[in-house]
Amino acid sequence: MKIVTKDNINSILLAGESNTVEFKAMTRGAIKFLPRVISAFANTKGGVIILGYDEKNQSVIGTSMDEFEIIKRVISTNHLEDVCNAYIVQYEEKALIVIQVEKSKSIVIAGGGAYIREDDTNISVLTSKDVLSRIKSTIVSSETTPSAEVLERLEEKVGQIYDEMIHSQKVHEEELKVQKEENAKEKKIQNINNWFFCILSAVIGYVLGKLF
Repeated sequence: MKIVTKDNINSILLAGESNTVEFKAMTRGAIKFLPRVISAFANTKGGVIILGYDEKNQSVIGTSMDEFEIIKRVISTNHLEDVCNAYIVQYEEKALIVIQVEKSKSIVIAGGGAYIREDDTNISVLTSKDVLSRIKSTIVSSETTPSAEVLERLEEKVGQIYDEMIHSQKVHEEELKVQKEENAKEKKIQNINNWFFCILSAVIGYVLGKLF
């Protein structure tokens, strides 16, 4: 069931950010932070991320289908399909991307770690104590008196989770490196194009000056 619809999107935007709602103005700029935000929502109460809305200026920027495909790819690459899904809601004749995140029963690791949401803006990393507490509470709910064997498995699970966090962090850093290189390449191409058009304009101006 979709939480955000064309009927309630206006009231959600007016209410502002909260511990279950976050806005991102520029989709491409939000990509590198997206896995962290999804992890934080999933490890807390769940929530929605709305892309294409500038809360500071209260303006609707909108998004494109290309950006929507990028967002879906980010979710897939980080294996987050089980805790969230993305869809589009039309508002003021523009498309807003909504990422709906469900509260997860297990700890969600993405963007280089396992995160939790503390208020409407801050995201912090789960400590080993938090991880241990969450897993222990899950075990206690099914086994009233955890045995020594269960506690040993618990410690092993925490170790596995932190191994996954380290791996996730390396993957995330590599993705950021690639993205940075791509941005630098695009900027270089843009500069070359600018120089080309400057030279072309100068040549055309010189030729026209000679002719007329």
